[in-house]
Amino acid sequence: MQATLLPVSILPGVIARLDRDAPVYGKGYNDFNTFYLQAASGTKGGSSGSPVIDIQGRAVGLNAGGKNKAASAYYLPLERVQRALRIIQASKEVGSPADQWPAPSVPRGDLQVTFSFRGFDEVRPGMAVRCDGELSTTGLLVVDSVVPGSPADGVLEVGDVLVRVNGQVVTHFLPLEEILDDAVGQPVALSLERGGLP
Repeated sequence: MQATLLPVSILPGVIARLDRDAPVYGKGYNDFNTFYLQAASGTKGGSSGSPVIDIQGRAVGLNAGGKNKAASAYYLPLERVQRALRIIQASKEVGSPADQWPAPSVPRGDLQVTFSFRGFDEVRPGMAVRCDGELSTTGLLVVDSVVPGSPADGVLEVGDVLVRVNGQVVTHFLPLEEILDDAVGQPVALSLERGGLP
């Protein structure tokens, strides 16, 4: 059997945003409750899942999508992927063949709520002043929707502003995911602002 060499395509890009909302692709699959990296790299269809490598040769994301009529590309950051990989690797017993690995469970916590990141100017201008000493961010997470019948149904409302989870200030999706993933099967304490009131 003869090996076939396939052409490799390497595209340069410049990261424009580290906190881009998940792209909306229409009625099909859409991601939520995570930030994407946004870059002008001109990736096209078929390159999804390709690694995004920084100037030092480290993988920092996975190409997840783009716009057909623009050079914008969206990359999924690797923090939660790395967590899942560590759990899978830790489940392998030393000396066991690769085809005999146990199928580990990768715990994922979820409130069954869709959040969006909104700037302080949208959330409430006064809030930026109150939180300024505690937060080094430009916005907060706001409830966009709640799954009916979920644990959050009747507790959270659209427009609620998330301030803390289990006492920790949460202003981005990554710390929210970390706290929820580590609290599977346990109650979590939420601090919110609703209608401008804590």
